[in-house]
Amino acid sequence: MKALIVEQPGEAQALRLKEVKTLSAAPGRLTIDVAYAGVGFVDVMLARGEFDHVQPPYVPGLEVAGYVREIGEGVKGFRVGEPVAAMTLSEIGGFATVVSVRPELTVRLAELDSTLDLAVAAASIVNLTTALIVMKDVIRLQTGGSLLVHAAAGGLGSFLGQVARRLGAGLVLGTVGSESKKSLASSLGYDELCIRSGFVEETMRATGGQGVDAVLDPVGGAMRRASLDVMKPFGQLVVLGNAGGEPDTLQSTQELWFKNLSVAGFQLGTYSDANPERAGQRANEALQMLAKGEVHADIFGTYPAHEANEALRLLETGSTRGKLLLKMDE
Repeated sequence: MKALIVEQPGEAQALRLKEVKTLSAAPGRLTIDVAYAGVGFVDVMLARGEFDHVQPPYVPGLEVAGYVREIGEGVKGFRVGEPVAAMTLSEIGGFATVVSVRPELTVRLAELDSTLDLAVAAASIVNLTTALIVMKDVIRLQTGGSLLVHAAAGGLGSFLGQVARRLGAGLVLGTVGSESKKSLASSLGYDELCIRSGFVEETMRATGGQGVDAVLDPVGGAMRRASLDVMKPFGQLVVLGNAGGEPDTLQSTQELWFKNLSVAGFQLGTYSDANPERAGQRANEALQMLAKGEVHADIFGTYPAHEANEALRLLETGSTRGKLLLKMDE
């Protein structure tokens, strides 16, 4: 099998395509012949070596789609050769032609209401599952509720807006990094998109000075701190990442108390480690929404495995939208 390996982290273009020993299915596991692997900003961070708990050499990649290769002892409900999508998450390893996965975090695509393309499934499973859990289980979105999403045209943001709209949100606002991305608003479920530098003023204008019920932030830095200024009483700020790479922002608990606000965090990898069955159920539900056409994937581009570093470079520059894919079976 072939795998894209980070041997010396430190830059986004650190991936090296190598021949390695083919994985076998351990007890309680599946192996998948990978057709497509989703590429997200977390893979840029992995290539840079920004996670101290992940030591090189390692293979990035949190989400894949392909065909069941082997079924480990004790695994029920799958058959060799069937199409599936799976989340590797905290175990990573998806940038390879064969990957080992947990059956709980694997969705049988043939069981959905319609035939779902492998590329679309790989581009969607992690971010769409995250969006669904955030809306249903973290902020518990109410019909008519309002929210602001930072990095609204990114891989996660492109689903957060759509899922919020599908679940009955009343007002969905988002921030983007360039004027060209503002035109994507309606296609991604947003009422309005604004340039992130002016989001406080624009959010208060759009809400008539009232603010929003929730802010969803995968960016961090100064935007995270300023987000407290656009929230209604009992509003919730949800921390979903630190794609901006800025130093951590400490929130004043006195300010939270005085303004009746709360801050929560959500990370799908650690959640799925503790709740694999629940995470798998939400993944199945998420891809069901996709198969029914209730939401759609915004795929920016698909790259062969040997061009993986170019995909990471584009993500690092912020010049993409939606999701990028690697085609691993070429």
